[in-house]
Amino acid sequence: MMIIEFAKKEDYISIHNISKELNIKYVKNKERGVLLRIIPKEFIKDNIENFIVARIDNRVVGFLWFSTKYPKDMLKYTELRENIDNCIYSEQIGVKEEFQGQHIGKELYRFLKNSYKEKGILVFVNTAPEKNIASLSFHESLGFKVVGDFYRKDFCGFKDYKANLLKLKQL
Repeated sequence: MMIIEFAKKEDYISIHNISKELNIKYVKNKERGVLLRIIPKEFIKDNIENFIVARIDNRVVGFLWFSTKYPKDMLKYTELRENIDNCIYSEQIGVKEEFQGQHIGKELYRFLKNSYKEKGILVFVNTAPEKNIASLSFHESLGFKVVGDFYRKDFCGFKDYKANLLKLKQL
């Protein structure tokens, strides 16, 4: 049975390990999606209230890192097509490879949506240099719609980085 809940302090190592396992440098099957950043253990520990986890048999098998504020510093690099006020920002979502395809990501987003009923959810999905087609199609399958484009010459160590900004209204 799967349990979705806000993360506990002791979950920080599991969250860090999943973010590393799915990181672009370590992931074996990039077609299934990649994460650009490995989240430092200390950061997770200090911001544990911004993490939701999925547990199966008491083991953390997925996480969602969110923020109640959109990273304003990224706005100057974002071309918006729609209003993004009153939204929660999903920084990163990851599910251990052997548990992918079991709707865990959807349930993590559902938990976030139920926790902030009156808000939309925003997420960036990188489109270049990595295509990250799996992540884009996953988010679109849940009902996320492209509401903006993000571009930086150099971002997280990537040259000519591009991403779609997606917004979810209902889930």
